[in-house]
Order: sequence, then structure tokens, then C-alpha cells
Amino acid sequence: MTRKFKLAPFVLIILGAIFLLNNFGILPWSIWTNLWKFWPALLILIGIEYLIGQSISLKTTIILLLLIFLIPVIFAINPVTKNPLATDELKVSEDLGALTKAKIIIDLPATNLNLKVAQDPTKLVVGKISFSKAANKPEIAIEESFGQAILKITQESVPGLSFLSSLKNDTNLSLTGQIPLEIQVNTDASREKINLEDLRIDYLEINSKASDLNITFGNAYSSRAKIKTSASNLSIKIPNDIETRIKIDSKVKNLSIAGRFKKKGGEYKTKDFDKAFTRLDIQIESLAGSITIR
Repeated sequence: MTRKFKLAPFVLIILGAIFLLNNFGILPWSIWTNLWKFWPALLILIGIEYLIGQSISLKTTIILLLLIFLIPVIFAINPVTKNPLATDELKVSEDLGALTKAKIIIDLPATNLNLKVAQDPTKLVVGKISFSKAANKPEIAIEESFGQAILKITQESVPGLSFLSSLKNDTNLSLTGQIPLEIQVNTDASREKINLEDLRIDYLEINSKASDLNITFGNAYSSRAKIKTSASNLSIKIPNDIETRIKIDSKVKNLSIAGRFKKKGGEYKTKDFDKAFTRLDIQIESLAGSITIR
């Protein structure tokens, strides 16, 4: 007797597996915006089931069609989750004034983060945050004392179906290159591009579950960095003319590191790191799928 092909169990297994990987931070919640593009595949599978197994029922067909067409409409119009695909925007602009040093804390549940140097020398930070209307509005707070400032950009997580509030989140910020900075980034699933080439970074700390984390360091100032991530891909670009030490505590599957870094114990160092005045010291704790350092 020929066993009949059934579609519904496979759909449930696949959806359940994706939700599980979301919960463990292996896949970002934003993946659902990309998976949505493949909804016609469900119609193809329904047709295949008709041709091969002839076991699909009218009830199953209706359920699948509701999953495809009705649920997104409910997400878009119901008053509880609002519309996760609709966005709002928060402009960020803080003057540099007479500050001589600043610490910037970015604490966001899930966002695509882009950091770079500001072109306006009068600004400590300038940019914008686009966020889903299903999410809480980000908050900005700054404290100043004796020429130093602590700037906090935070957003409270939405309880319940958190992936609805993490869709369509983008944070684009430009920071001053005029004064020394400490930067602390705490994010969940996201993509991050952090360009520090023209910034004066004393200390960088990243706690991230980013799907992709890309960091570019500069060569003009000494810096320390601590990177703790479960990113799928971690990519670090370091100028050739700055002496660097990298400590890696990682269960990474694939590690690719430039030949100028020589391994000694649990460290990778350039030739003259120990006697250099300007140097970069990086500590990495990672469960990343791959790390590339060049």
C-alpha cells in the first residue's frame, strides 16, 4: 500500500524548528520578513499533495490558506500587536558642547545597527532610529558632569510575541570623532556594522546576538575591546599599521585570521605589540559560526 504524502505535518515541523532557533538566538526574528516572500511555495506543495497523495482535505486547504492570507491581515489591523510592518522614526541629535569625554550606551532588544563617524563636528551623536509600531518607543537620556557625559539609548522589550516588535528596526548613528569615547552595545538578534576608523575609542564593549557582526577599527588611537557574541558571522577589520593582540575564547567552527597575527598560547599578536605605544587589545568570547579577522 502506497503511503500518502501529507503536507500539514511538515509545515508544522518546519515552523516549530524556526521558532525554536529564534528563541535560542540562532536565527534572528527578522527572518520572518524574508520567509514571508516564499508563501507561494505553500500553494505549490498543496498542488503536489493533490497530484501525489490525493490526501489533502478541504479543511487542511482552508487552514493553509488562512495561514497565508488571514494571519498577516490580523497582525496588521488588530489593536494588540498593531502593525509590525509599519514603522515610526525617532531622530537623535545631541550637541558636543564643551564635553571632553563621553560614554555611549546602546541597549536595544533587536535592531540593525550602523555606527560611523559624524561629519558635523558640533554633534556628539546624530542619526535616527526606525522601529516597528508594535514596539515600544526608544528612549534617550543624557547625564553631564564636569565635561563628561553618559548617553543612554534604550528600548524596552515587548512581552509576548517578541518577533512582532523586532521587525523593521534600524538604528543609524553618527558619533563624534573629536573626543575620546566609550561605547557599550547590548542587542539581541540583529545585523550590526560598526565603523570605528575615524573615532577615538578608548573602550568598546559589545554583547550581541547579531546574525552578522562587522567591526572596523582605526589606527590612530589605542583602544581596548571586549566582544561577546553568538553571531552567525563575526568579521573584524584591523589596519595593518596598528599593533594588535587578540584573545579568543570561542567554540567557533571556522576561524580565518590574517598571517600577520602569530599565535602564542591563547593569543594572536602582531610582531611589535608588546613595545608599541599605540595599540589595539581585543578580547573575544564567541559561539559564532565563523570568525574572520583581517
